[in-house]
Amino acid sequence: MRIGIYSPNWIGDSVLAIPFVQLLKKQEQGAEIIIVCKDWVCGVFENHPDVDEIISFSNFQLKGLLNLIETGNSLKKIKFEKFYTLTDSFRSAFILWLSCAKRRYGYRSQMRSIFLTDVKSLPSKITHRSEKYLNLLGKNNGTLTRPEIHLSNVETSWAKIEIEKLNLIKPIALFPFSVASNRNLPFEILKKWIKNSKSNYLIFGSKNDTVKGERLIKDCGGNRIKSICGKYSLRESMALIKMCDYAVASDSGLGHLAAVIGIPTISFFGVGIDTITSPIGKKSKIIKHCNPCLGSLCKDLDNDRVCIKKISSFDIEVAVDELSNQ
Repeated sequence: MRIGIYSPNWIGDSVLAIPFVQLLKKQEQGAEIIIVCKDWVCGVFENHPDVDEIISFSNFQLKGLLNLIETGNSLKKIKFEKFYTLTDSFRSAFILWLSCAKRRYGYRSQMRSIFLTDVKSLPSKITHRSEKYLNLLGKNNGTLTRPEIHLSNVETSWAKIEIEKLNLIKPIALFPFSVASNRNLPFEILKKWIKNSKSNYLIFGSKNDTVKGERLIKDCGGNRIKSICGKYSLRESMALIKMCDYAVASDSGLGHLAAVIGIPTISFFGVGIDTITSPIGKKSKIIKHCNPCLGSLCKDLDNDRVCIKKISSFDIEVAVDELSNQ
């Protein structure tokens, strides 16, 4: 039996979908699990023992009616017995319908139920996104299952050599940028943490973050900070993250990856809702702050919220030590 999973479109959400893949494989032993996703997230699922095949599409192939019809029709040859969509989009349900899968599962959203055979109502209360995905399989006990990322020995060996080439020993991974610009870590805060620090820093990001990465290096000065924004594939970046001492992250996909890979990860949430999209990891910590800064009003909003301007690099190191000793 072949079962399809239409993956979320963003790296962070795709990481949160991994527990769904893992549970589905346990429930449907012997079935082929096939991930259908956008090409920029397929690296999240590569080398996972519960994934039998990955079919990826470019952004162009998923835009416009004619392209959607062609993409959906191309999946007919797979002959899916079951097909789940983890996104709430009309487009994903339409593609499931075009694939002619016998059973098509998803949440009721965007007037798309006509394309699905098995429709479930969206959660009525705030639910972590990973748990929301799992609910499609009938799991609803409130426990978050830890995702697994599988890097090969070849990938890990390559990363060790590459870190040496970069002349950085146990660098701190920096993920200051996010797809949503209002989730970026403020430059002035980053400069305060990095400037005059004796630690090594490695900035990760996409090609679109290249200029911002170079600006951060210029503002902080010294040879202890380097940027690799846009220089490596997602899988290569994941392997390099594993070589880092710990990670300081904005609310971003890379923060989710670092938490799952297993290095201590401090994620800063200013706009995002951590109870819905927080990273899942044994050594992961969330720090909530106001974005933009609300000054003295900050303390009136949330007892768990701290002023990011009052956080020092020493405070981060203390938090990392606590995570490392867990």
